[in-house]
Amino acid sequence: MDKNSYWLFATLVSICMYVFTRLIFNLRNKNEELQAYIQQVTAAQEELRYQYYQNLASEKKLSISEEKFRIMYEQAPLGIALSDTLTGKLYDVNPKFAEIVGRKVEEIIGIDWMSLTHPEDIKENLHKSGLMNDKTLENFNIIKRYIKPDGSSVWAKITVATLNFEDKDKPSEICMVEDITEQKLNEDVIKSSEYTFRKLFEGSSDAIILLKDFRIIDCNLAAIELLGYDSKTKIIGKTAWDISPEKQPDGVSSMEKAWEISMLALKQGKYRFEWWHKKENGTVFPVEIMLTSILLRGKQVLHAVWRDVSERKILEQKLEYLSYKDVLTGLYNRRFFEEELMRLNVPRNLPLTIVMADVNGLKLINDSFGHAMGDELLKKVGEVIVRGCRADDIIARLGGDEFVILLPRTASAEIEQIVKRIKNQALNETVGSIEISISFGWETKLDKDEDIREVLKKAEDFMYKKKLFESPSMRGKTIKAIINTLHEKNKREEQHSHRVSALCESMGKALGLPEGEVEELKTVGLLHDIGKIAIEETTLNKPGALAEEEWQEIKRHPEIGYRILSTVNDMSEIADYVLCHHEKWNGTGYPKGLKGEEIPFQSRIIAIIDAYDAMTSERSYRKALSEEVVIKEIQTNSGTQFDPEVVNVFLEKVLRVKAS
Repeated sequence: MDKNSYWLFATLVSICMYVFTRLIFNLRNKNEELQAYIQQVTAAQEELRYQYYQNLASEKKLSISEEKFRIMYEQAPLGIALSDTLTGKLYDVNPKFAEIVGRKVEEIIGIDWMSLTHPEDIKENLHKSGLMNDKTLENFNIIKRYIKPDGSSVWAKITVATLNFEDKDKPSEICMVEDITEQKLNEDVIKSSEYTFRKLFEGSSDAIILLKDFRIIDCNLAAIELLGYDSKTKIIGKTAWDISPEKQPDGVSSMEKAWEISMLALKQGKYRFEWWHKKENGTVFPVEIMLTSILLRGKQVLHAVWRDVSERKILEQKLEYLSYKDVLTGLYNRRFFEEELMRLNVPRNLPLTIVMADVNGLKLINDSFGHAMGDELLKKVGEVIVRGCRADDIIARLGGDEFVILLPRTASAEIEQIVKRIKNQALNETVGSIEISISFGWETKLDKDEDIREVLKKAEDFMYKKKLFESPSMRGKTIKAIINTLHEKNKREEQHSHRVSALCESMGKALGLPEGEVEELKTVGLLHDIGKIAIEETTLNKPGALAEEEWQEIKRHPEIGYRILSTVNDMSEIADYVLCHHEKWNGTGYPKGLKGEEIPFQSRIIAIIDAYDAMTSERSYRKALSEEVVIKEIQTNSGTQFDPEVVNVFLEKVLRVKAS
């Protein structure tokens, strides 16, 4: 063989090898061995990520220098962000995080993580953060989207955990971010050899058939059993419509529909759909089919994977009924309401009235008494509305604290009577010590050309106007109920609050504050421990020393009190004073670790008076301390725990003791 012949032969061999390799490479199907390898790699990545996070979060366990830690932090292949747990603001991020969210590092520092997050993903993130802050979760993983400045989205897998710094009074969170946009946008297509394909095909528990020119060229054992035949020879050669009823449930012939679906699968590469097949004995049954266009031995064929969905269809019918009901109240839900609104929106139902209802104070009750109490309130409201309406009226809970009533052929005069009846029913009901308050608004469609959505909006706007007047009164009553409930379960707290309030009044006068500010200070003294409503009674009254987790629960009460009071419009400043009344002059207090004059003046006053009364009164775990011992303790902590100038005024002008 001469040189030219040799190179020609080598070229032909290479071409054949390439064509054979490409044919095998283009076989698209699930590969159990490759999937197992991918799962092992993914598990290894997860383990590495977990170890990486552990190394970052557990500072005390690391024996690495700060410089090396910073280098690792800056060069980490994952995005890392540190945030303030209380405010949600980011105070440190690494370059990779900035790259992922499409911003510079300096542009990110100081902004709230929510401003970077896709609006649809904030709710889940907040929910998981709440569970972690409440110690229900130690950490959490979610997949969410970040929004870049140009409006585009970045898919990310994030791991969030609490950072255990030495300064436990300044809670922080660490967020580790992996960009998975490419994984989200592109299908994980596994290409396998013909040998592996055959193993998957024959061993699959799902029924699989292969079709060429609409005729079956092969099928696996699961397909034979599903169709009720005893061998594949009776199936091969049949068309898709030969093993189907004459028509599908939508009335289209199986032949016509099979052609249409096959064309779509060939054009798009794959197509998922539901189909009705026919067994050899004539029984028809529903299946879900994934139809994929693949290359087999160099020819394009359709790969159809079937799953019998008979049981699922039965379940779907049951779920369809349940899907129209609100699980909590048993009323109709938003889905049913929206469908019914469109159904009733016809001339024969005019005048068609929509009544919107909103429960006043639900958030306040959830924050104060817990969501179980809030759920009881919603159920009670549902019962009250049902009792006040007519038998044929359509009542639905839209979600949260919103309800809606649909009243066909009902004029405004009748609506006023219905609403009055519901409100009278509500006056006779309470949930615990909480009164029921509902704001209503309504609008009637009289003209058939009027947009029903506009009618709904007007009803909602009217309801919100009513809520502006009715909700503050309800919040005031709820605050009073919270105080009463707290005092009922702990008489010592009641006496403590009244004594602190009286001392605050004396302190305000001693400082020469205006009358209005003295009254405000007096109110802060009365409400400063309102957040203890959410603390377990056994913890509040524990006779011995508190365990660490119990102490952490107690330390939550300023934040809980802040959330409760900040819902009331004219109590926003008082809420701030309550939040900060356990801050210390030297910055070692909680929950924010504020220092010196960063702490509101009123909070500094409360801090001294609260400590004074706590030491001079009997507690479940100790007897009252003597006045002399308490004064000495306050003097000792002046300039560290307490504002020294406020201490001097308190001792000299309120207690009439010479300050040292």
